[in-house]
Amino acid sequence: MNTKQRLLSLIDCNNPSLGDLDCGNEDQALDRIVNHFRTRKGPHYLFTARDCETLKDEHILQEAQTVLDHHLFGHDFAGPIDWKFNPTVETSRDNEWSWSLFRTIYWQPLARAYALTKDERYVKEFCDQVRSFYEAWPAKEFIEWDEMDKKSPFPGHAWRTIEAGIRIYTTWLPCMEIFRTSEAFDAETWAIFLCSIHDHGTFLHKHYSNHERSSNWLSMEASALLQLGIMFPEFKDAQAWREQGYQRVMHEIVYCFDHDGAHMEHTPIYHLVASIAFMQAVQLCTINGMEVAPYAMPVLEKSAEFVMRLVKPDFSTPMIGDADRTSLLTRITDTSLYEGMNLSFFPDDLNELRAYFRWMAKLTGRSDFLYMATAGKRGNAPAMLDYQMHDAGIYCMRTGWTRGDSYWHVLGVRLERGEKSSHSHNDTGHLELMIGGEDILIDSGRYIYNSSCWKDWRHYFTGSLAHNTVYIDDHEMGSVPKVNRVRGVRTWCHAFEKTEHYALIDISHNGYVYMQDPVFHRRKVVFLNDSRSMVVIDHLTGTGKAAHDVRWTWNFAGTDVQLLSNHVAKFTTSQGTGYRKYCVAAQGHDQEDTLSVDASTHWESHLYCGSEEPKGGWVSYGYPVREPIAQVQEVFSSAVPLTMATIIANDDVAVSMHIRGQHFRLQVAQQVICGDMTTLEVLQ
Repeated sequence: MNTKQRLLSLIDCNNPSLGDLDCGNEDQALDRIVNHFRTRKGPHYLFTARDCETLKDEHILQEAQTVLDHHLFGHDFAGPIDWKFNPTVETSRDNEWSWSLFRTIYWQPLARAYALTKDERYVKEFCDQVRSFYEAWPAKEFIEWDEMDKKSPFPGHAWRTIEAGIRIYTTWLPCMEIFRTSEAFDAETWAIFLCSIHDHGTFLHKHYSNHERSSNWLSMEASALLQLGIMFPEFKDAQAWREQGYQRVMHEIVYCFDHDGAHMEHTPIYHLVASIAFMQAVQLCTINGMEVAPYAMPVLEKSAEFVMRLVKPDFSTPMIGDADRTSLLTRITDTSLYEGMNLSFFPDDLNELRAYFRWMAKLTGRSDFLYMATAGKRGNAPAMLDYQMHDAGIYCMRTGWTRGDSYWHVLGVRLERGEKSSHSHNDTGHLELMIGGEDILIDSGRYIYNSSCWKDWRHYFTGSLAHNTVYIDDHEMGSVPKVNRVRGVRTWCHAFEKTEHYALIDISHNGYVYMQDPVFHRRKVVFLNDSRSMVVIDHLTGTGKAAHDVRWTWNFAGTDVQLLSNHVAKFTTSQGTGYRKYCVAAQGHDQEDTLSVDASTHWESHLYCGSEEPKGGWVSYGYPVREPIAQVQEVFSSAVPLTMATIIANDDVAVSMHIRGQHFRLQVAQQVICGDMTTLEVLQ
């Protein structure tokens, strides 16, 4: 059976929208089908081709040319695209490169360029790649698999459910909408394209991850299946796709998000993936007259609010778990070479984060979403400054929403019970800090996945040393014996309060309980408004049977750090602002320590900057690129109890520190902070 015959066997020849279709006359029937898709007025898609004509961007044509030249994800194909080739074969051996290739996100520049120029070269390239992909990766074998997915050798295959879903809703449907009226989108390619669309529908209908993989997968699978069922009623199987996709989407919208709006994986990138995928499905239902669940829009509005809460004063988002640095101010959101965000296709903006907030502002009428979309130029700043999201385990505070404000958060990320830990890190207690609009302490990002052979780097970037928290014996926080890929960290918030002069976040967690000698970590984070200084008090307690390898790690947002002594480090920001990090520590119940530049200590301090052995001092703002930053470690070989006090203050702020056992007395400018493990007092 050739492609033309196969298509006619899949089409509902009695569909009234196709008119008097004689499937016995193959050429005539195909011509009629192609004309129908070129000219049909419904069902309605999320946008029209004309909507894409409003986007003016000087780089679009250049990006489209790189696709015409087959320069994809940093690799130049010599001639046609080889869909089985992966250029990382001699380096990282990363399947993610191939999976990115299979997602065809690079078709978007072709569609955008055509919308602006009507140059048929872009359509012809799209058609060539559709045909070559269809030939290289026939779906039949994968559709027939009884299990959802099978392990395949490097470099992987094109028919994982996640790639099938991403292709449909980020690229294939948008490209069809933009290219469909072009005569260069010829009948032969239409037949192949529609047959492949049917392959995707059949595959996603049969194969569903259903939380057997990271939960972001099912958001893409379910949304794509529902969109196929809505957008292709001409297929005999469309009703089955539509009904099954509808059930999955409406179930998972309320299942995957908590009451704070946080997606169950609790990392911003994958949260956005799920939120936008579900929102597309809901909006496609709405504009085509399908009822949606009463909770659908309230949940999705809350999910946008969750992202908004995390936006920093410079309009960037923090890298929590497997997340890249994204910004509302940049031309595009994605900073990755490949394995990027793959969020969506917005006709009027290349920055998906900005477009998302604009979309949500339009749908909800909320002025705070508009404030985000316009980086403060329009709308109103959110009414609240501080958010304690207990279900997610994220506690964030700020002094305001303008670019000169300060922001900090403490992580106690808690995954849904049983949720795969694929995209969470060993970061409980992690402190992210921005003072006066300048990053001071940052998360190190994600860099690379275990799909590559660089598993030692994956271990580092997900580990405690890549975060501003306490590392103990390289233990994976929250791991439970005989349970794989499930992280059972739970955090208790003892205090979350703010006064005129200071703000306090006080947490403890169970991340180090399943060690042979259990250790408990309690962290108090105190921001002093008067001097814009940060105080961190860490108490380690437990059975105290053995000495541990204990390290406090501080990852700075830059490389200009000097280690002046074990007590003091100096950091200069990219804008030239000078800060100092001071620390004192006490072992046991009676040991004392006083801040002094010259005094000896019972610990060692190390400064790493782009170190490969041992690994330390790295940040990755986008997959899979890393660059040096300064990292300070305070290293102990000690039993518990162990208490450390840390102050980060501007160079010109006077500081004094004294600690004895678990008791501390600290002075920062005119404010005194004193207390012990269970108490804390700030005196003016």
